[in-house]
This record gives sequence, C-alpha cells and structure tokens, in this order.
Amino acid sequence: MDYCKIAGAGLILAASLWAGFHAALRLRQTHETLRELAAALELIAGEISFAAPPFVPLCRRAGEGRTEAVRRFFEVLAREGEKPDFAPEGLTCRACAEAGMLLPSSARLALERLFDGFGRFDREGQLRQIHLASEELAALSGELSGQMEGRCRTYEVLGLTAGAAVLVLVL
Repeated sequence: MDYCKIAGAGLILAASLWAGFHAALRLRQTHETLRELAAALELIAGEISFAAPPFVPLCRRAGEGRTEAVRRFFEVLAREGEKPDFAPEGLTCRACAEAGMLLPSSARLALERLFDGFGRFDREGQLRQIHLASEELAALSGELSGQMEGRCRTYEVLGLTAGAAVLVLVL
C-alpha cells in the first residue's frame, strides 16, 4: 500500500511540474514566434519597397527559413491566396489556428489588420500597415523579453508548489 501512495505522489508532482514547465515553454515559444513574425514583416516590407511581388509568392518567401509555426502560418496564407474564391476576411485567424500559433490578442489583431486587408492600399499605405504591425510585434516581444525569465520561473515554481499542495491534501 505504501508503494501505491509513493507512486501516486510521484505522479501528482510530475504532472503539476510538467504543467508548470509546459506553460514556461509556451511563453518562450510565443516570444520566438513574435520575433520571427517581426523579421518576416521586415522582409515583406523590403520586398514591397523594391519589387512589389504578388501576395502568394510574397508569403512563400516570408515563410522560408522560419520556425515551424511561422512557416506554416505563411504557407496557409499562400495556400488561401491561391484559391479562386479567395476571401481575405478571417484569413489571419484561420492561418493562426492551422499553424498552432498562440499569440497575444494585440499581436493577432495587428496581423489581422495587415493580412485581412492586404492589397487594399497603395504601396505607401501597405508599407505603413506593415510598419505598424511590425512595431506592435516588436513592442510585445520587447515587453515579453523583459518579463520572460521571471514569468517562466514563476510558472515552474507554481507548478511544483501546486503539486505539493495537492499532495498534502491527498495524503
């Protein structure tokens, strides 16, 4: 019977510790995604400034060499842009969901303003939209970067202490 209690206690601690470490990992992934998206938007702005390629090749080029989630995001944008009945409304939400990107709501809204209305402005207007979205992503990334270590450590410790609290209640 004692072995069952010890095994159960170990499982409780391991599960709660995993939850804390997983939350910290997701926070780090969100930070990396924000940085990658900002870099992709810089590339898009440069492409539009000099060559003004169509939407689909632009998305493919922006996704090359990026992290898995960002690459899939731009692949979905390109795939949707190739459809004959292409409707940009809701495009960003669909692409984020399919790519598995969990972004802060302000970052998602900045991307929605950009990609759900892409091509509706002249070149200068489009570059301003890209610049605004890029600034928003960079600001969020900087804010998250300053808080990341403390928040990650908090998630990890919270997972461990929650497991210990549940363990005390159970035993």
